[in-house]
Amino acid sequence: MTSVLRPPSDGEAVVVPRAERLEDGVRPVAVDDARELVELLRSRLSTPTDGELRRALLWLVPAILITGVSVSLGDGPIGAGVAGLVILVMIAWRLPHFAGYIMIAASPWVVGFGRDQVLPLLRVNEALLAVIMAVLALRWLLYSRRIVFRFRSIDYAMIAVVLFGFFLPLVAQFVRLKPLGADDVFYAAVFVRLAFLYATIRLTIRTQRQVRTAMALSLLSASILGVLGTMDSLNLLQAAERLHRFFPNDGFVVDDGRGASTIGNPIGFGVYMAINAMMAIALFLAGERPRKLVGAAAIICCVGVAGSGQIGPFLSFGVGLLTLAIVTKSTKRMIRLAIPFALVVAILLAPLAQRRIEGFGGPEIDSRKREAIANSPVSEQGRALFEANPGSSWDVRLYNLEMFFLPEFAEPANVFWGVTPQARVTSPREGEEFIWIESGHLWLLWSGGVPLFITWFGLLGSGMIVGRRVVRGRAGPIGAAGAATVASMWIVNTAMIMDPHMTLRGTADVLYPLLALCMTGAMHHPTHNRPIIDWSNGVPRRALPAAEPRAALADPARR
Repeated sequence: MTSVLRPPSDGEAVVVPRAERLEDGVRPVAVDDARELVELLRSRLSTPTDGELRRALLWLVPAILITGVSVSLGDGPIGAGVAGLVILVMIAWRLPHFAGYIMIAASPWVVGFGRDQVLPLLRVNEALLAVIMAVLALRWLLYSRRIVFRFRSIDYAMIAVVLFGFFLPLVAQFVRLKPLGADDVFYAAVFVRLAFLYATIRLTIRTQRQVRTAMALSLLSASILGVLGTMDSLNLLQAAERLHRFFPNDGFVVDDGRGASTIGNPIGFGVYMAINAMMAIALFLAGERPRKLVGAAAIICCVGVAGSGQIGPFLSFGVGLLTLAIVTKSTKRMIRLAIPFALVVAILLAPLAQRRIEGFGGPEIDSRKREAIANSPVSEQGRALFEANPGSSWDVRLYNLEMFFLPEFAEPANVFWGVTPQARVTSPREGEEFIWIESGHLWLLWSGGVPLFITWFGLLGSGMIVGRRVVRGRAGPIGAAGAATVASMWIVNTAMIMDPHMTLRGTADVLYPLLALCMTGAMHHPTHNRPIIDWSNGVPRRALPAAEPRAALADPARR
């Protein structure tokens, strides 16, 4: 093993193995089978002392008693819900970083529940975040002795998101004497929820080891949801009907090739799987172990992107792969890994691809037909459009934008201040309640005007800059998180061409936690002597010292 010299306090040089110079949690874990994994866990788990056991019992025993009483109250679901709430509060209070783990792992499972479906007024993920934030705030008030604010680039961008996505649109609606209803507040409040989600992960996940655990939990949830989503798209074992019963699918049609899993939105599910695929591939390229599990998670997430059955997530996923290859300088390695995988996926998902490609058939709607449809009664326009081309949804998208959204921007004030925080308008067609805006960048102008439009690109730029800086200066899972962040920002911005992914459920529930994990690495200033990742073979290496120019290192006399 290569060694380096470290001068101790008394001035005597001591030889220290280089591996010990690596920061905690940087070295990949060498685990290739179950037995080695058990031995690794046994070596890393320390035996608790009697005092630690007594302190654990002081809060664990009351939690168990309250849980038993809660389950016995009323019917089962109410008691189980109260019991889960008690356990959640106890865990978040005693182990704050577990609050971040819970939000990362649980959000994709509950985000598909609609408003008023389980809880009045709130979605389940909103209530979960509110409880965790309340526990963390109370704990901070009781135990903190000072207030320290250390904001960085992404933090400022998130503050701008709240300011120009929530406060300014509502104030503009009020000042301009436009109708301001509960739906406007709920839609604008999504930006506040996402800022709180980012802050929860940002404040609780602080170390390399915690970042590794958070990414592992995200990939675990994504792997399970990826299998469910693929089953949903193919309707295996009647998965589509069973999932739709509890997680209403926005575009639910049995056996149509669109999978939404528990997220309830095929488009959001596809980008959710694409971002998790970036995390898994980055961890694999970084040499994280066990490699077989990391590789399996990457494969499942990639299959899940195709399982969504949506062209937008699939195209943006390709952009993300290209970005990840460039930022990690591992293009050749990714091509070698992608060729056999692409062949296997092409064979497995051929029926799904054929089913979705058939949906793009149909004659193109010429200008005369479009003019005739426009002159028909408004309530009949949607039916006439689908009759003219029943196979394609692109004409419907364009038609809706031209008829219901673009005319509002004829007024300059609407361009600058936005039209309404809602991403929809009431549909005049029979059998259709709302028409949704299906262009993410146009939605930015619609909801928040020019300030929100600029804010999104500020968040996009800061995420890519910080992520690239972390890739260059940090190793281990934090370095992988930086690489995944750069690729994910390109994925989301590409997907925004067609849908508002900045706040779309599924996409947002993994994007903002990933930004927070990336900021964990940005909080520690990388130095020239820190270990970084050699992405060509997935092992840590050391950067060149700042004091030695490259020309000097090339000179044999200086070595």
